[in-house]
Amino acid sequence: MFPWPQDNEVQIHCRHLAANTAYYVSSDEMSRADRLLAPDKKNSFIAGRGLLREILSGYLGIKAEKLHFTVGEHGKPRLLGNKADNGRLHFNLSHSGDLFLLAVGIDREVGIDVEQIRNDTPFRDIARLAFSPDEQQRLLALPDDLQRDAFFRCWTRKEACLKACGMGFALTVNRFEINFFQETPTVFVSPDDLSIWTLEDITAPVDHCAALAVKGAAPIIRYV
Repeated sequence: MFPWPQDNEVQIHCRHLAANTAYYVSSDEMSRADRLLAPDKKNSFIAGRGLLREILSGYLGIKAEKLHFTVGEHGKPRLLGNKADNGRLHFNLSHSGDLFLLAVGIDREVGIDVEQIRNDTPFRDIARLAFSPDEQQRLLALPDDLQRDAFFRCWTRKEACLKACGMGFALTVNRFEINFFQETPTVFVSPDDLSIWTLEDITAPVDHCAALAVKGAAPIIRYV
């Protein structure tokens, strides 16, 4: 069992994906996995949803396979019809390679992203598509040896913000801008409803980059 987060706290779970959680996954989740053509993506999705169920069951005292979920308009998962949380428990997950991160908070939306920093990532090409003109200019103004890490810092921050808002990449990502130089925590204003969010980098294993976005003021972060 996990103790619930305090009102001003977000708990971060860092795990490695494991196939032995797959038996928790529902038939609907297996159907979603079957639509993924790449075997590694399919296996990661199944393991990630199984691990999500296993951890959340520790908060709610409900068997992992008995949890019910729904998704928002842009695919953000939410708990559905679980009386043990009365709609108060908010979460968001991300995985890259075999690394899994889950953020859990109370009465506030959260978004999390983790990326493996790979040397073969064509980050300048991606930046031309996904970054605003100002972000591209700031990135390419850096010395060459600093650009890759700066790219991943910007990317994870942008995706954490969009996942927190429940927008995914439905918003044209190159028209949405964040400050990836400013030390965290920093303020982010939702382009959707102008609400205020806090964005900060979080601890991740070597060769990974991760960021957390939460609605409202900066939280206390606790690694579980």
